[in-house]
Amino acid sequence: MTRKSFLLAAGGLAASTLLGVETTGGDAPKHGTKPLLSGALRQYHPRFSETQGIDGWKRELDDEKAIGFDWLWLSNVPSALKTNEDTARLRELLDLCAERGVSAILDTGSSARWYIEPDYDFERALLKQNVEAIRERYGEHPAFKAWYVPHEIYVAYDLFGMFMENLYAAAVELCKQATPNKPVSLSPFFILDQQKIFGDFRYAPPEEYGQYWARLIKRAGFDIIMLQDSGEHFSYVTNEQRRPFFTAMQSACKEAGAAFWGNVETAEFECPSIEEYVRRYGKVHHSTVKDAPWRPVPIERLKSKLALAAEYTERLVTWGYVEFCRPSLGPGAVEWYERYKEHFEAAG
Repeated sequence: MTRKSFLLAAGGLAASTLLGVETTGGDAPKHGTKPLLSGALRQYHPRFSETQGIDGWKRELDDEKAIGFDWLWLSNVPSALKTNEDTARLRELLDLCAERGVSAILDTGSSARWYIEPDYDFERALLKQNVEAIRERYGEHPAFKAWYVPHEIYVAYDLFGMFMENLYAAAVELCKQATPNKPVSLSPFFILDQQKIFGDFRYAPPEEYGQYWARLIKRAGFDIIMLQDSGEHFSYVTNEQRRPFFTAMQSACKEAGAAFWGNVETAEFECPSIEEYVRRYGKVHHSTVKDAPWRPVPIERLKSKLALAAEYTERLVTWGYVEFCRPSLGPGAVEWYERYKEHFEAAG
């Protein structure tokens, strides 16, 4: 998952009803959320469909089904709209999802520089084009259950804040006009960097963060918020640091009438402390670190992250599985996968 919007961090019908999820109104969950993942964010690449074919997708979905995944969360969907062959291959994947009872979340796409050169008219026009094309090709497909707006932010103020507020409202409106019964989702993040190690970003403490998102979710009309759980994605981030932001976002979703999901990341930047990070790399943004030591989140640590998120949320999804944890990646990923599978079978 890209963290493009981190660079600018300074600056309808309830989804629970649409998706058949019993919502708790923001209190500690009463719907029995288990500390298990329902699916992963996957960047869609037409080349994979072309080279691996439907058998490759069957292998991927078989692996995911074996660990309880029944949601396929796709970004880069507009890449499937360029040719009739690409469109047909994505439809074939959605057909496979429908056969297997897998629900798909499709993204609206974005321009490459929306966070560097924010242009509301340009971005809205692109979203309109993408949403209408996706509706035309896949709008009635039984596997297509929800939209995802990929413009991720932390908090945004001043001119960029106005841009995001207007863009979010436009994105949700376009999706609802195209498919009135499909919820629209977003996956925001939080930061923990109060010392401005990674850049000159305005830090929002949890209370301010929650107030900001309550207003923004309500203004835009989002149905599902999938909170990223890892701050700056480091292995030193603790549950004590995460918890206030889960509390804040739970309250925000309750106030705004949105379902609250957790995006419990399964990959992390290995580093024991912020002090060690500065010693190794200096005061630079982690996205600039060459050969950064990313790894699958160790299973015992992942269990604790899942348990925390399950206290607050209605469903758990993840970023990191596709990039670091799926067994087709090699022996290290196989080992992680088998250990998570043991956790799934024990908890299920």
